[in-house]
Amino acid sequence: MNLLLLVGVAFLLLVVGTLLGRYYAPDRRPLERAAEEGKSYVRGLVEVLEGRSDKAVDEIAEALKHNTKTVEAYFALGSLFRTRGEHERAVRVHQAILVRRDIDKATRLKVYHQLALDFRAAGFPRRAAKALELVVTQDGKQAAALEELCKLYEETGDWERAALGQKRLGKLGGRDTSAVQAHLYAELAAASLARKDLGAARKALKRALSASAGSVHALHVLGRYHAERGNGVAAIAAWERALRARPELAAFFVPLLEQALFAAKKLEALDRLLEELRAAHPENVHLRLAHAKLDAKRNPARALAELSAILDEAPGLIPAWREKARLQLESGDAEELRRGFEDLLALLARADRGYRCSSCGHTSSELFWRCPSCSSWDTARTAWGRRAGEGAAPAAAPVRA
Repeated sequence: MNLLLLVGVAFLLLVVGTLLGRYYAPDRRPLERAAEEGKSYVRGLVEVLEGRSDKAVDEIAEALKHNTKTVEAYFALGSLFRTRGEHERAVRVHQAILVRRDIDKATRLKVYHQLALDFRAAGFPRRAAKALELVVTQDGKQAAALEELCKLYEETGDWERAALGQKRLGKLGGRDTSAVQAHLYAELAAASLARKDLGAARKALKRALSASAGSVHALHVLGRYHAERGNGVAAIAAWERALRARPELAAFFVPLLEQALFAAKKLEALDRLLEELRAAHPENVHLRLAHAKLDAKRNPARALAELSAILDEAPGLIPAWREKARLQLESGDAEELRRGFEDLLALLARADRGYRCSSCGHTSSELFWRCPSCSSWDTARTAWGRRAGEGAAPAAAPVRA
């Protein structure tokens, strides 16, 4: 009985299948539209890879004709507009997604992230920050958005929020951001000093040194803070700690110490400090150069001999050439020699860059803690006179400040 039932069911299914196959024609239009949409995406991708963004926009617009509900197409179109510098169109495309009722929370947050990128590219960092703040407030695990937000805070000089963001970013990513936090609080302290707000500067410095007690940036600003208060002894102590931590920055810190120690009538202490550091770092030509420049005020002949020895070891050290030429000019009588060295001084003054970013090669005559070109912290190294792209100069191992 069961066998007859199974045979009957099988026969019935066979008949039904035969009739459906002969008389039922399925609607293939959705499949055809999907195929055309997919082809448009592929063609758009090819145009992007070949650098023809205008044609890529046309292909994605064609895909949207087949299916206006595809959110990814709007994201792609918005990104293309932003890449082409059409920021207003990019914003309109992304805002068009927000008015839809069929998008979920994750998609909505992605839209705000893209809007932030649009605003930032268009030169509206504060509007970009507001969009990112909404993202990280609604989803605390949005590390990429938080990192972008921290960069925006830095660009707008909102140092405190940037520091708090870095602290949160460190916890979220399981990494140590204390050194960057110290830089940011040091910048906050420096801004407070510029406003003559010593109370706010003191609080910011306390937080900077709490984040990283050995931060050279924070120690430098701490020295400025004490100098502003008239506490020369404390300023000297701060700058000495900074020099001990980063002896390759002798050209920056020795003049500060010299001025402070001269005012305190303790200039001989600088000689002892430099001798101590030179003994500890005999390979550091920057310490030797700083000592020679100091010694030139008392014994030019001895300083000239030391400069010659330095240049034998480091012929590319332009500041040493400039100092040597200056001493030779001061002691020489021949007019021809004087003219030659004056030309050399002018040449070296134009070539000297002072400090160079070890990450991207950016150069500046002023010491920077955060590279204005690539936004890296702690990459400033004393320049050796080479221009970017001319090869790396010998540099001390990076020391996290």
